[in-house]
Amino acid sequence: MTKKKDAIKNLIDASADITGAVGGGVIGTLVAGPTGAIIGGTAGPIVTRTFKRLGEEIMQRIFGPREEVRIGAAYTFAIQKLQEDLATGDKELREDDFFQQPQSGRPTAEEILEGVILTAQREYEERKVPFLGYLYANICTNAKISREHANQLIKTASSLSFRQFGILASLRQKKEKDDDLTFMLTFGLSNRSIQNGDIIAEIRDLQQRGLVTLALLTNGTGINDNTAPIEKKDINISSSGLMFYEMLSLDRIAASDLAPLAQLMLTAD
Repeated sequence: MTKKKDAIKNLIDASADITGAVGGGVIGTLVAGPTGAIIGGTAGPIVTRTFKRLGEEIMQRIFGPREEVRIGAAYTFAIQKLQEDLATGDKELREDDFFQQPQSGRPTAEEILEGVILTAQREYEERKVPFLGYLYANICTNAKISREHANQLIKTASSLSFRQFGILASLRQKKEKDDDLTFMLTFGLSNRSIQNGDIIAEIRDLQQRGLVTLALLTNGTGINDNTAPIEKKDINISSSGLMFYEMLSLDRIAASDLAPLAQLMLTAD
């Protein structure tokens, strides 16, 4: 195995504590075939070069042991998600200049991948790390996401908590069940409110970022009070929130992670 392959294998191996069997599958793809391509198909070589170049560079830097685990995990989940999407044919690699080498500097694909990996390095809330990898994979297949937008998504993902990821996923489910909220009325949930103080603070933060919307109360109660209970019928995910949800593949949050949050968000008046 070449030195370059060793560097990539070591990076993926380091992630095993988070990725488990996923890492083994990615390594198998890496080693398989005459070129050890990470991504198959006619467009595979250019993507493989992006992962390999940056992976080799990353492995030359000095990180703490746990940082290596998180870096390797983000890297591995990005490859795994991209392999899945391209194999099913549901998505295709973007065909703009994202992967192209400019006359000066480096490809946008490398810049964004490094941004994702270094964000994962500093991410102590490790349940977020797989979703950082998914974000990169989804950027690779969505030409509507500009370089600037991609960097903004990384910045937002870094600043939110995992529980805020879960809140957005819960609100997406709520929207799927019934856009006009008759579901809430039918099952007698119209008088439910969120009264847990730290949940309220996280929802208000999401509102300030434009990721959720809150109905303006007609009597003015709680408009300027960030601690006031929030009626469940008054909260929805915004269009920006939906974009964020889709780009980070938050539908992959485990039900076991959403269940405790659902209980906290179902406090009766």
